[in-house]
Amino acid sequence: MSWVKLTMRFPGKCIKCKKPLKIGERGLWLKGVGVKHEQCGESDGGISCIICGKPAGCTNCEMSADCDIKNVSPLCICKSCDRKKSAIQDYFQAVKRKFPILLE
Repeated sequence: MSWVKLTMRFPGKCIKCKKPLKIGERGLWLKGVGVKHEQCGESDGGISCIICGKPAGCTNCEMSADCDIKNVSPLCICKSCDRKKSAIQDYFQAVKRKFPILLE
């Protein structure tokens, strides 16, 4: 899955800044996740941890050389969540919560 650039045909609410996206405005859409302003997508500077929502530390990530951050699926986790003993279970629960369609 990757973020798709589009012109809004319906009004929406940005998942990043929580402000509205108007019909005709340019935005980014990801199935099962939502929409965000192009500016909010560009200003991310990285990806949020799927478990806690804090920055995943993309600038220090060992995969940063191979990662296309604008097209990566939002499935990264931060180092503090990764260090927990329950990391795998927490990750699985977060993915189920964010992508319920995967359970069907």
